Amino acid sequence: MSKATDFFTSTVKPTADEFLNDTKDIRRGRLAAIVLYHMADYWRLENQATYTTLDSLRAALVAKCPDFRVIRDVADASKHAELIIPAKNISRTLSSSEQVTRPKGLFQAPFGTGVFYEASDVVFILDDGTRRPLEGAVRSVLQMWEIMLQ
Repeated sequence: MSKATDFFTSTVKPTADEFLNDTKDIRRGRLAAIVLYHMADYWRLENQATYTTLDSLRAALVAKCPDFRVIRDVADASKHAELIIPAKNISRTLSSSEQVTRPKGLFQAPFGTGVFYEASDVVFILDDGTRRPLEGAVRSVLQMWEIMLQ
């Protein structure tokens, strides 16, 4: 078994599945993004002839699956808290770990603005104000890696 396949099977897939089974857990969402992003390091080790740099691989992954860029930014923001240094080749979509969040519940938000627990999945808010569930990005990047590993 290759290192990439082993990392995917033993770490990436179970971590992503844990989040996908509980899309309300920010910690699991961040961890899923981190391992999905770091899968690129393992992939490049086995494909150095095709991708001379990690940056060239990341650009190819974003072209293949645009959600990889969001996963990169969620992972980097989770690690660094603030993304104040611009990315080298691929522009950032978010700039702070605070942009990975959950809507406030009925008893945590001002009257009329809270949501029921069932509606409080983890979301990310892009710098342009777009708000999306993290689940969709995790699913699409996970599927990309599954296809690439076949």
